[in-house]
Amino acid sequence: MQRECLDVLVVGAGAFGAVSALELAQRGHQVTILDRTTIGPHPSASSNDISKMIRMDYGSDIFYHELADYSLDIWEQWNEEWPKRLYHPERFLVLAAKPFEPGSFEFESERVLRQRGYTPERFNAAQLAAKWPAWNASLYPQGYLSPRGGWAESGAVVSRLLESGRTEGVHFVQGELDEVLSKGSKVSGVSYRALNGSVNTLTADRVVVAAGAWTPILLPWLEDTLKPVAQPIIHYEVEDPSQWQSPIFPPFAADTSGSGWYGFPSLQDGRLKLGHHGNGRVADPDSRGEVSKEHLDHARSFLRSSLPKLSDVPVVGTRVCLYCDTFDGDLWIGEDPERSGLIVAAGGSGHGFKFTPMIGKIVGDALEKRDNRWLYRFDWRERGKPRKEAARLQL
Repeated sequence: MQRECLDVLVVGAGAFGAVSALELAQRGHQVTILDRTTIGPHPSASSNDISKMIRMDYGSDIFYHELADYSLDIWEQWNEEWPKRLYHPERFLVLAAKPFEPGSFEFESERVLRQRGYTPERFNAAQLAAKWPAWNASLYPQGYLSPRGGWAESGAVVSRLLESGRTEGVHFVQGELDEVLSKGSKVSGVSYRALNGSVNTLTADRVVVAAGAWTPILLPWLEDTLKPVAQPIIHYEVEDPSQWQSPIFPPFAADTSGSGWYGFPSLQDGRLKLGHHGNGRVADPDSRGEVSKEHLDHARSFLRSSLPKLSDVPVVGTRVCLYCDTFDGDLWIGEDPERSGLIVAAGGSGHGFKFTPMIGKIVGDALEKRDNRWLYRFDWRERGKPRKEAARLQL
């Protein structure tokens, strides 16, 4: 089927916006990105960080296992195509606070991995202590090393996608979305506020809003569907980075559905990142606050109990990571049923970045009204029973 060449405006230069713009340009559309920054994602955007976890492990949810598997194929392809390898396939250490039992995140994730042909390396406390001695093995009687996964340099990935977009002819406009414009029930473009305060207009056949935590602020009719939620990120500095890097210290999730804690190997400069995949707090993206003393103390308690050698490691930076949460933990991608031509690509809910390689294809198919096997889960839907993705703190 021949594609119609459309003028498409993408609002947001984070991961979802950058990859969507690139994909749409590659499909032959005329694409413009509107964002408050000149180059790259907003400094507070969730994707604008030193690292993001790339994992297939999703409890019993085979849908996300498979989507992550497809995404990993492209992460590996990008490593071959890009000037620098930004995905680090160092695998993923999953630690359980009690022996595996059916229904738990760890048990179900490992079961699905085996069901899908992978061979995760299961271990007990003694094996954990022998192979990954930094951990207090008495707290983690079982776990497994996931065979496929790792982490990506997220901010650098977004910059690379935006640069690729420029090469494909994507245009960039600096400004802040003021209003989505319509003719009747069909979107016709946007008005936006430029840096000098003037309000200007951009016309478009289609508008894709991929503004992360700002999406429900820009589209207020979604404020009951999408919530900006703040989560703490803490950077520590280790004395000898080589002792805190893979394979002896791989990316990890430590009883994450019970504790929320996950983390990354040290960078070469000694920075070691710890994050919390918890309930968070609803926040204004433009005044999100700072990581609280309570969170810092909670993190220090985790280090002292689980990683004793890091008990007194100094904090060298903190960051509030902004999730765009949906009520059910699933992404929100599709055309607004009441505003023809308006596509929303948001709702990453703290686990969307790993799917970046597939997001552009999903958004492109939503915009072109093509069949896509993943859209049924992400499309516009009635509000149902609240739930979270399997790895998130369930308390």
